Amino acid sequence: MIKTSLFIPLALFFASCASYRVIPENIVRYDKGVEILNSEKAHSKVQIEVSQKKLGGLNNPPLVIYIGTQITQGANIILDTDDVIAMQNGTKLKVLNYREVLDSNFDFTNILQDFSIPTPTVAVNTNVITPIFYFGRGGFLAYNMLFNPFIINDAQTQQMLQEQRQARKIMGANYLRKTTLSIEGKAKGGFVAISPKHIKAGKITLKIQIGDEAHLFNIDIEKR
Repeated sequence: MIKTSLFIPLALFFASCASYRVIPENIVRYDKGVEILNSEKAHSKVQIEVSQKKLGGLNNPPLVIYIGTQITQGANIILDTDDVIAMQNGTKLKVLNYREVLDSNFDFTNILQDFSIPTPTVAVNTNVITPIFYFGRGGFLAYNMLFNPFIINDAQTQQMLQEQRQARKIMGANYLRKTTLSIEGKAKGGFVAISPKHIKAGKITLKIQIGDEAHLFNIDIEKR
């Protein structure tokens, strides 16, 4: 017979290991497995991209979404992670900011690879040069493809941790930070990561506020 004092921690452990499917609603198209959703208002456009198919499990990664934005009329607008709100079952989910992503222990390796961003294995005493900027998947997004490498020296004894740190640096380089949108400028955006702490089965509503216009997207989270 299992004692109650042992049963409760075990129940909490297995609950924390629950695994979920990620199913965006109203997908307009796919690009190499990446699911793309669009929203267009009178003065602005937003495109989001989702590559993750699951959440939870022992690894319990955040939900990562790429957001591209453009304004078509009006004055300049400043966009930041504060303008991204995620709600589920009446609970506001935590959208991580740039510093929280860099200071986290999350492993973004698989997520980046799903976006076709390589995070190659780093050999000992070898400088690895890799492009680290992601530019969205077309549509109205019109980015200049820049190549901006950075070099990482790795040690074999810390290879896995180094690869995870590398993935966080790549994520940070592409993360949404305070940026000015203007009608003269091209589309701008970046990744956002939603903390997995309170994500459960149910619908996540993602709101991206561009000035006075709110763009809404729905992502269903289903238990596996």
